[in-house]
Amino acid sequence: MVDHFQRHSGHALNHEHIAEGNLSHPLTDQEITHRTGLHCGSSAIRDLLEFHGICLTEAFCFGLGSGLGITYLKLVNGPVPYIVHVRSLGFEERLLTTIDPTMKWSTFESEGAAAGCLHERLDAGKPALLLTDIFHLPYYGSSTHFPGHAIVAWRRDADSGQVLVTDTERPELLSVPEAKLTLARFSHQPPFIHLGNMYSPDHLTLDGVSLRDAARDAVRLNADLLLQGTECSGILAIAQWRKELPQWADTAEWRWTTRFAYQIIEKRGTGGGGFRLMYADFLDELATIDPAIQASTLPRLMRESAAAWTALAQTLKNASEDTSFPLIEIDTALSVVEHAEYRYALAAMRL
Repeated sequence: MVDHFQRHSGHALNHEHIAEGNLSHPLTDQEITHRTGLHCGSSAIRDLLEFHGICLTEAFCFGLGSGLGITYLKLVNGPVPYIVHVRSLGFEERLLTTIDPTMKWSTFESEGAAAGCLHERLDAGKPALLLTDIFHLPYYGSSTHFPGHAIVAWRRDADSGQVLVTDTERPELLSVPEAKLTLARFSHQPPFIHLGNMYSPDHLTLDGVSLRDAARDAVRLNADLLLQGTECSGILAIAQWRKELPQWADTAEWRWTTRFAYQIIEKRGTGGGGFRLMYADFLDELATIDPAIQASTLPRLMRESAAAWTALAQTLKNASEDTSFPLIEIDTALSVVEHAEYRYALAAMRL
């Protein structure tokens, strides 16, 4: 609980090649800092930070980026007609800007330019955080587009045309054909639109950063993001979702729509409870260094919200296997989530 703020000196010493400009220095397996995790973005950024000598837990990374969110959208030509997402948009930028105020995604006008820039970074021994659509990543074998998925690219093999990447719960290095990876880096599907998005810093440091203060600010910001939403985002989006439940029932795809919502809340890298269990772990960690969090009810309220999201997810899963759309049951479960989110967010704003 303490060492997640310590500098990882072993890897910091191994990266003297960073100062050598663009000299070729592909990374060795020993220099690659990957451990399995729960969520793509928080685990990928944790790996990238550790490479640069900064060790934070995945949960702390998630909280530092104000990762909680609620997004509700109608989709045209999407995997389902309605989609809910339970992570905040812009999480990666907020987290990385806390450590690197100059942080900015590199984006590209063409696939060729995106591939060429990645080649230069990897050949110079500088790993790159990428946003991808899992549809194009062969190791997923997915028939569904799911953009915004974060991975880290570490090295390439020019002879075979493969790039070695790491990804969330998979412990091993994964080989991806360069052409496939380039396709994966571009998406025009809301809410995750990315144009070859890449972040590959020369170095990162915590010098001058108070993690306690930054984390407390992130808690307040995240609560504000939940409260100051619209019918498409924040807690207000739940009311819109409840309002449109009859439209869910009228769609021919309502079984797949409810199943997909269940997966996004409970299964697809959230750590359970719509990311709220991971966020509760962050609050527990923060409480060890912040008396205000320790004295608060926030960790308990967040676990109550996680339980409400899990119950909603189970209701949606059951709906996907039912013969008729259980509108009342889903609406009731959504009401419980709505109240739990308000209780937490209002308490967090009183910090």
